[in-house]
This record gives sequence, structure tokens and C-alpha cells, in this order.
Amino acid sequence: MIMTQKYFWLLPILLSPLGLIVPLSPRSGPLFVLLLGLAGIAHCIRHRPSFGWLSTPPVYALAAFLSYLFLTSFWSTVPERSFEQASRLTLLALFGLAGFSLVRSLDDTQKHRVAECLIPAIIVGIVTGCIYGLLPYTGGYIRILTDFLGLSPELSSFGGDNRLHIAKTMLLTNFAFFSVLPRLWNKNRNATLLAYGSFFMVCWHSDSQSAIVTCLTGGITFLTLQYSYRHATKIILAAIVASFIIVIPITQSSHMEAFKTEIRKTSIGAKVSLDQRVEIYQLFGKISFEKPLFGHGLTAGVKYDGDVPDKKFQGIYLGYRTPHNVHLQIIFDLGFTGAVLFLMSFIWPVWRWHRSGNYGQAFAALLVVSLVLAGSLFNFVIWRSWIPGTAILAFYFLSINPTKNEII
Repeated sequence: MIMTQKYFWLLPILLSPLGLIVPLSPRSGPLFVLLLGLAGIAHCIRHRPSFGWLSTPPVYALAAFLSYLFLTSFWSTVPERSFEQASRLTLLALFGLAGFSLVRSLDDTQKHRVAECLIPAIIVGIVTGCIYGLLPYTGGYIRILTDFLGLSPELSSFGGDNRLHIAKTMLLTNFAFFSVLPRLWNKNRNATLLAYGSFFMVCWHSDSQSAIVTCLTGGITFLTLQYSYRHATKIILAAIVASFIIVIPITQSSHMEAFKTEIRKTSIGAKVSLDQRVEIYQLFGKISFEKPLFGHGLTAGVKYDGDVPDKKFQGIYLGYRTPHNVHLQIIFDLGFTGAVLFLMSFIWPVWRWHRSGNYGQAFAALLVVSLVLAGSLFNFVIWRSWIPGTAILAFYFLSINPTKNEII
């Protein structure tokens, strides 16, 4: 059922915060997913479209993963926190599916109109995020903009150190930037490369390693999917799976010290606490094997206060005892069982879209997942709702980009 003109105007309004608000106020991302989900529910009640797409293996895989999140509260070291966060993520996923039903009801003409309405707002958000990323200190500025939109915990005290705020803002600005990149690519490829080069330089000078890695990963993923979609899809999926297999051996490898020495020689390495970061990776890699099958429970790795297996790790302060890596976070919290379910929840739909010729959806999902994993490689707790919330908004916008024949 195609979305009626009467309610068509809702979509640009609900999606526009991806650029204008979300990079500066991360907590607003999930809010707009919920609003878009409510609009999707209202649309379904009024028009009663087919829900056959919900009775498919990919949706079952997502349901299995979300159910597993609740199950971890039975053996979690922090059961109340595990159950609470599982509830939040499940609610976000359900409203995300409802919003997706609204997005997929658009015909090509409506998709084009929505995109044209959204692009100016997103561009303003990208420019604002880039300016913020380059400023040495923006405490008062960010407070004015976010007092009524919900501050993230990192924004509660400034103390003159802006790195945490810049890292978060630049990560979300990456989502906004790569959301509009495919449309720019279809209009002018030279302009796309120039825009990407300029944005990468902003990420580099922001001194946020998360922003740099995300921008590099997003650029490589985008270009490989454009020039060799069918082969690139398989390679990217295989690389994502392999990254979860090798992360524990890497953290326990003797080569970590050599790697730390080489990184310290770079401009980024000189500004981060590499010694403690390596110890954190080694610590969580080691204690992940205490409960390798089912993990310690959802969010158990957030300020882990359990016993450490080695005296050399006792110097890691409680406030820093979080994996600081998306792979270690998932394996530590959910075990390898949860990691497999997590992988299946997005590999299955991507592969199904790929095999059925729905390249646009597969492209969007692969790009968004690559950005999430790259952005959480050295920072952030992936379970915080602002990361999946913003990822869902980015997926929505990428889903209304050109159809499969124009993407490849």
C-alpha cells in the first residue's frame, strides 16, 4: 500500500533530525525512531498493509537475538541493568520495524521527494558537526543547543576537555555524511570524492580516532560496494564474521606490545593512553573465557567490578573497566552464542536482500553496520540506545535513496 499524500509530509519532518539535531544531541536519535515508529503504526492501522515480510527468517533471527538479550539477565552479574537495557533495545527495534514499514510503503516518486526535503537539513547538520569537531572547546555552545534535547552522560561535565564530545559528535556526523553520499555519487562522482576528502580531513584534525576509523571504513565500504557490489558483499560479510573470531586471539597475542609501540609514533597515538588501553583489551579478552558460551550478561562489561585474573590488571580504575571495543563488548556480555545471534540478525537480512535482487536495502544495511562496528572499535558501549537509534535513522534515509538499478 503506497503512502497517501495526506500523511506524506510526516516522513521528512520525522527523518530530518538525522542531520540537524542528532549529531549534537545523541539521545534525540532514539526519540525520533520512536516517533517514526508511531507514525508507522498509525499508517498500518489505517491502511492495513501486508505484513508478510515480518514472517521471514531474518525477522525471526532478530527476534531470537532480542529474546537472548532478556535471557542473559538470568545469569548476568547485573541482572536488573541487563533486563532494563534489553527492554530498551527491544522497544527501539520494534518501533524501528514499524517505522521501516512506513518507509518501504513509499513509491519511487515519494522517495525522491522525501530525499529532496531531507538533504538540506542533513547538510546543515554535517556542516555544524564538522565545525564543532574542529573547535578546541565548545562547552557553552553545546549546552545552549542541547539543554532541551537531552544531554548524554559525557556532556554533563566539561572541565575544558572536549574530546569525548567531539568523538561522539563526529561519529554521528559520519552517519549523516554517508547517508547522503550515495545520492551525491549518482549526481557527480568528482564532487563526491572531493566532499569525502574534505570530510576526512575534518575527521583527522578533530583528533578523534573513532571518527577517522569510521570515515576510512565507510569510504572503503562505499567504494567497494559501488564498483564490485556482488563480490564486495561477500567479502565484507566474511570480514565482519572473521573480526569476531580473531579479536580474542589478537588481545592475548604478544604482538600487542609491538603494535602499541608503532601506534605511539603516530599523532593519534601520542594523545591516547595506549598502555591502559592495551591492558583493558587484554583484561577483557582474558576474562571472556571465564564464561565463553553465554557471557556475563548484557551491559555487564560497563564498569566491570568483578575480580581481575591477574595482578597487573589491578591498576585499571573501575571507571575505565569497560571493553572499549565493540567485539569484546559483545563477546564479554553475551558470549559466543550471543555473538552468533548478533551476526545472524543482520547477515541474514542482508543476504536475503542480496539474493532477491533488492540491492538498495542490502547496500544500506552493509554500509550502516560497517559504520557502527568501525565507530565502536575503540570507544563507546554499543548497547547505549543512541548508537542503534542513529543507525536506524541512517538506514531509513539510505533506504529511500535510488533504486537498485541506479545504485550499482
